[in-house]
Amino acid sequence: MKSYDGCWTCRLRKKRCDEIRPVCRNCSTLQITCHFGDEKPSWMDGGFGQKEKAEEIKQNVKSAAARRRGTLPTDILEPIAAELDKDAGMATGGLNRQSASTKCPPFHGEPALDSSPGWPSTRTRPSTKTTPSDAHRDSWNRLDMLSLNNSADEKPGDSELDRRFMMFYFDQFFPFLFPFYKPPLLEGGRSWIIELVVGNQAMWHTTLCLSTYFVSVAMDGAISGHIVCKTLAWEKLLKQMGVTFMMLQHNLQEVASSNTLDLIVKISRIMGSIIQLQRFEISVGNFENCRKHLGAAITLFRQIFRAAENVLDRGELSTLYHVLSHMGRPLWAITSQQGGAWNSDQAAFRFYSALLIADDIVASTCMEEPPRLLEYHARLLTNGGSLDERPPLNLEDFIGCENWVMLQIGEIVALDAWKKSRKKAGQLDMMELVARASAIKQTLLDNLARLDAAATTPKTNSLGLFTFYNDHFPPMPGGCTAFVTRVWAHAALLYLSVVVSGWQPRSVEVRENVVRILALLEQMPAPELLRTMVWPFCMTGCLAEPGEECRFRAMADALVPHRLFGAARKALEVMENVWKCRDELTIDTDFAACVCSLGYMSLLV
Repeated sequence: MKSYDGCWTCRLRKKRCDEIRPVCRNCSTLQITCHFGDEKPSWMDGGFGQKEKAEEIKQNVKSAAARRRGTLPTDILEPIAAELDKDAGMATGGLNRQSASTKCPPFHGEPALDSSPGWPSTRTRPSTKTTPSDAHRDSWNRLDMLSLNNSADEKPGDSELDRRFMMFYFDQFFPFLFPFYKPPLLEGGRSWIIELVVGNQAMWHTTLCLSTYFVSVAMDGAISGHIVCKTLAWEKLLKQMGVTFMMLQHNLQEVASSNTLDLIVKISRIMGSIIQLQRFEISVGNFENCRKHLGAAITLFRQIFRAAENVLDRGELSTLYHVLSHMGRPLWAITSQQGGAWNSDQAAFRFYSALLIADDIVASTCMEEPPRLLEYHARLLTNGGSLDERPPLNLEDFIGCENWVMLQIGEIVALDAWKKSRKKAGQLDMMELVARASAIKQTLLDNLARLDAAATTPKTNSLGLFTFYNDHFPPMPGGCTAFVTRVWAHAALLYLSVVVSGWQPRSVEVRENVVRILALLEQMPAPELLRTMVWPFCMTGCLAEPGEECRFRAMADALVPHRLFGAARKALEVMENVWKCRDELTIDTDFAACVCSLGYMSLLV
């Protein structure tokens, strides 16, 4: 019987609700989100939104049922956590065994990782041994051979289908996921993606997982009646997921028998596969395993730098260029320090390291502890005081946000952790807190002023001949990266205000930044750009006034299909939770509590 007073989930499903809060018995049993509240959700519109939400809940019910049976659900998200725990556990064991011969110290201070074996029994061939890409190779011949090898036990024609799925990813979804990543010709462009995928079977299968999911979403939205095509895509996805974990297991076992130079390359590839799987989960809206995946990737990242330091054997810290030098030679060199056209392993490590550092900073805002890679920030994100050199990693090139903003967010998290530890010990010095906060605030304001001054200065790029034809976003004053950076900077000021003064949504400083960010977000040249500013979107929304809620909902609802914008949808879910209990929040509430109100950490990237 339909419920008129129960949770909105039961009303949508036309089920009787027992009205238990915060989770009714129906939703608890089915392990699905229980939506409750006096205000009618925007998706209960009696039309497309309601139909789409009903289908989403139906899929969640199926997934939860699969979890209870111990089988792989059709959305293939939940099993990743358990398998990656085993990946990371095997990596820890293998790398610690390797440390005896390479002087790499064992892991300390990382999350506990389960080292017990237990992998899908999907049958596949072992990965072929590869070396750093020191020269050009015939990528398409290797692509064809790898596809044929992988499909030897499949039906005829599957190899061609794999290649089409792969090209769909290269052409459509990599640019969709990373719209700001457009490395110039002098750095070798994006060809490394193909080189890496066809040279590493774990990455090949990981990429097929991504591609098949996106193809299924595209088919779901464009071809409503072709059930056979959709079923084929899902069958391929489930199969590729099983093969992916088997290949990661094989690669992790290989690490134990590697010499130092091979060790760096192999670990970097495994790290890249884990980060890619993490980004896949985030894109489709699964966040319950983010902390585990992030911990495993950080563990591997640290081990790579330790291995490079052991080769130096001079007691000095390794730089990014020391690490890259152990991955082969660039295709060509411009300067000894800045490199040139990176080979595939070098380019991949730079790319995934940039994503990992950004993910670590954003995650730290929800974990109440400084970024775990904070010690690497000065080495990777600054130019050492030289105005003539770019930093080793320029995050603007990867995520659209300039380094100084991310660095200051990391400093704010560290300040928050310091404040809480001092307060707990009864030793908080408010003058020191304000002094440290003032330095951070001034850095943000100075750089915002620089952005405003540079907005009217045209950028020139002698090698940007094709930029006009390849831009995913319309042109705007100062460029899209300046726009994204400005939004992140104002959100950082909001975050700093909460850390110093507590949760005061109606304070003058908070209101100024909320109004400013909301105005900026509503000026976005394309709705899809919001996907690169999910953390600022959530930070601002949590502090919004009731009259502003509909504007945030409208921005999230403009991202269609919703299944491709998991992080933005999750941010809206966090905001809705905060809005429901707005009157119950105290001055001691912080952003971490808001994000984790769903029962797990959501990585809003």
